[in-house]
Amino acid sequence: MPILHGERIVVLDTETTGMSPAQGHALVEVAAVVLLDGAIADRWSTLVQPGRAIPPDAAAVHGITDAMVAGAPAPEAAGRELRARCGDHLLALHNSPFDLPFLVELFRRAGAPPLVNPVVDTLGLARAFAGEGGNSLQALRARLGLPAEAAHRALGDAVTTARVLIALADRWERERGVRSALELAASSLDVMRQTARREDPRMARAR
Repeated sequence: MPILHGERIVVLDTETTGMSPAQGHALVEVAAVVLLDGAIADRWSTLVQPGRAIPPDAAAVHGITDAMVAGAPAPEAAGRELRARCGDHLLALHNSPFDLPFLVELFRRAGAPPLVNPVVDTLGLARAFAGEGGNSLQALRARLGLPAEAAHRALGDAVTTARVLIALADRWERERGVRSALELAASSLDVMRQTARREDPRMARAR
């Protein structure tokens, strides 16, 4: 039986004003895609008011402007909605060390329960087979022959991450003998630790 069968997994992605909340940067968009029994069952996203101007270099990547977020939900509202969608389900992200600090800060501001969910990192899953190079989300999409979505937007990248997870979970089950989604999550994080870059790990984001 496929290891994603019977599982509800919430796939997350973010777009931001910069590389780290510790440097004063903030979310401008979040998305959650629900995988149920190994198929996409729900999609949700929202822009978020960052409380600061969006730097030109960030806008050049994701295309989100100050005008677009002017009427967006405040972080507190977006955080409560997203935290409710996460519940206590297994989460999936591509390069979780980048996104998770932003999400932790978002939920803190929202007064929502802290995020203690298990996490599967599709970057770790990919690195186990292809090393550290060429594992950006778009490189994986192309290599796996997946449909194109809006790149560098939270919903498009979350959908692509979900599809990458489906493909790589099957390979991990066939070639590595993984037998559960939780085992897959633990294995992905083990690879992330083992292949941690010598430079700032946030540079691994490379969507």
